Amino acid sequence: MKTKYDVTVLICVHSTNYDHDFLLVKSLKSLENQTYKNFKTLLVLDECWENTKKIVTHTNFDLDIEIQEKNKKSGLGDAKNFGLLFVETDLVAFLDADDLYCQDKLEKQLEFINNNDVDFLGTQSWNNTKNNEHELIESCFSLGTNENHEEISKNIYQENFLTHGSMMIKKTCLDKLGGYRDIKGTEDWDLWKRAIEMGFKFHQLQERLYIYRIGTSTIR
Repeated sequence: MKTKYDVTVLICVHSTNYDHDFLLVKSLKSLENQTYKNFKTLLVLDECWENTKKIVTHTNFDLDIEIQEKNKKSGLGDAKNFGLLFVETDLVAFLDADDLYCQDKLEKQLEFINNNDVDFLGTQSWNNTKNNEHELIESCFSLGTNENHEEISKNIYQENFLTHGSMMIKKTCLDKLGGYRDIKGTEDWDLWKRAIEMGFKFHQLQERLYIYRIGTSTIR
């Protein structure tokens, strides 16, 4: 019998060497350590070298991982749209392939989104330096700011303060928006603005539940 999951975690990766694969394994391990377990991991391999798939399939993750391969790299927005074609859950979370989730990220987001009128739910994040995985420094965005929809909808046009990898989004909203547009580097910011203009509700948890790696080679 097919498992019914509550949320899909979508990871798009463009890996070309062992360093990239090492970071991806770390990211997947952070999913494995989640306190909430009823989720599926969807991995989009966006023109990756041959070893990436081998490493993922031969590492013993305690995760339900679905791999979809995209043979021609055509931008991050396009890779996300490709991945969304395979999402069957009502909720989608995102994780950049070189970043990390804190252990209770999914649990806290699911609790909030299931009990509040919210379509797009982010969290505050930590920055993680390249040379010391244990050194966490505060994000440039202070806690207590841009928390509710009123604040976010007012300020998002001046600055993209929402960390895409921290987001949990209702799949129906992404479908109505037509997914991501091909705007290199700012496809997420464009999505936030279009979503607000369509009347979708935003909220940002004032806890740092996402770890953004600074100084790593971007692999998505």
